[in-house]
Amino acid sequence: MSQAESRRGRKVAARKRNPLVPFYWGVGALVVLGAAFLITYVARNTTNGITNPALNAPVGRTAEGYWYKGNPDAKVKVIEYGDYQCPTCASYEKSLAPIVTRDYVETGKIQFIYHEFPLSGHQHAMPAAEAARCAGDQDKFWAMHDMLFLNQDQWATLNTVNNVFSGYAGQIGLNRSTFDACLSAATHSAALTAAAEDSIKNGITGTPSFVVNGGAPIETNALPGAIEAALRAAGQ
Repeated sequence: MSQAESRRGRKVAARKRNPLVPFYWGVGALVVLGAAFLITYVARNTTNGITNPALNAPVGRTAEGYWYKGNPDAKVKVIEYGDYQCPTCASYEKSLAPIVTRDYVETGKIQFIYHEFPLSGHQHAMPAAEAARCAGDQDKFWAMHDMLFLNQDQWATLNTVNNVFSGYAGQIGLNRSTFDACLSAATHSAALTAAAEDSIKNGITGTPSFVVNGGAPIETNALPGAIEAALRAAGQ
């Protein structure tokens, strides 16, 4: 018998002696199927790799024109002063914001209000804020808000951004012609300039800053504790 025939014989014998081989193959197949399912699920619920779940809470505008999410009758009001081109704001949106939304906004415990503060040092902060408000005119403010922050790395360093924002409008289901006209006309420019001036008057010096129930401005790391303290004070 040749060496090759001898090796084949030993492999066949090993397979016969190991009844778990079919079991291992089955487990491997299940792992592959599970991975395929996970990849499909993530792809359907992400934008460029960042999870962006649908919002399950009331939305609207305050009397001053700022967009909110959450129970408008909640005893705890949280205001975020934000800039769409601010990297720290984007970090908040990708890390802590989904938790705040899940635990406090969608449970009806707080009303969360977004107050634009486009900083003069950020070239595209104002156009981005315009894009979100133009989307809001079609009832998609929060969808565009999330899209802008989750994709900040794509547009923040470009020379022009309107075409990119128009593409986002199409992705979230807006009428692009209406959106483009709103963006080109800078329809919300006066309101956003007033929002920036109001931020300064309120003592806001950087973004993101948060105000919980009219308290002093705080940074991101203090937000969860401030919300919990306000809820306890409100008897919740």
